[in-house]
Amino acid sequence: MPKVSVIVPCYNLGQYLPDALNSVRTQTFQDWECLIVDNGSTDKSRLVMTNFCASDQRFIPVVLHENQGVAAARNKGLELAEGEYILFLDADDMIGSDYMADAVSALDADPTLTVVYGKGVRFGAETTWDLPPFSMDTMLARNCLYISCFFRKADAVSFDPEFKPGFEDWDFWLSLLESVREPKVLQLQSEYFYYRTRRNSRNRGVTDEALVDIRRRLWEKHKSLYSRYFCDPLKTVEYARLESSFRKASKWSLAWKLRLLYRKLFP
Repeated sequence: MPKVSVIVPCYNLGQYLPDALNSVRTQTFQDWECLIVDNGSTDKSRLVMTNFCASDQRFIPVVLHENQGVAAARNKGLELAEGEYILFLDADDMIGSDYMADAVSALDADPTLTVVYGKGVRFGAETTWDLPPFSMDTMLARNCLYISCFFRKADAVSFDPEFKPGFEDWDFWLSLLESVREPKVLQLQSEYFYYRTRRNSRNRGVTDEALVDIRRRLWEKHKSLYSRYFCDPLKTVEYARLESSFRKASKWSLAWKLRLLYRKLFP
């Protein structure tokens, strides 16, 4: 059984797929399998997949005969993965050669770690990336974990195919963190993830209205996680002041009633 399972979903990204797969093949850590999930591609993706699988048996072909969406493709790869640790890698992205070795070392050394990831770099249509360091407060407000983070197969959850407009990775990480009693995330201090930006990528087309709907759905789906890390509204300073004013008001009300009663009894 391999130590690491890399899952690469691909739909019509044959021109970039060799870069992604070569970045897996050149890892300094070599105990891995790589499941290439072709999601009904109509370009040369299937040919690229076939060639890599023929040259190295650690590349494993998985064929979906029609495009079922990236969530379904990742779920299929996760279902077939045999590794102790999981890494998703999109077909147009790449990873640094020591990423696997350093992530495996960290996960092996600390069984309490939930997620391990490195610093990320954008290239292509856009190069700036405002990706803040992980904290649970930040994660609940905006996604600060990219898709290519390492986690344990034992902690795996499924992707929700209902997140059609995008951001299904945000929902996935929230689900995984929610499923662990005390989640712990480690960021390695080297640049290990290379995120290709394309002008026609899915998330670039998400409207403000769709983003509002996504946030609402995340809030409704992960209320228990939000309640664990956001302030209890009954324990805020504002509520304490309000409660105090109510107590004072009730005392004055009671005192006024007693005064009226005294006047009636002793005119």
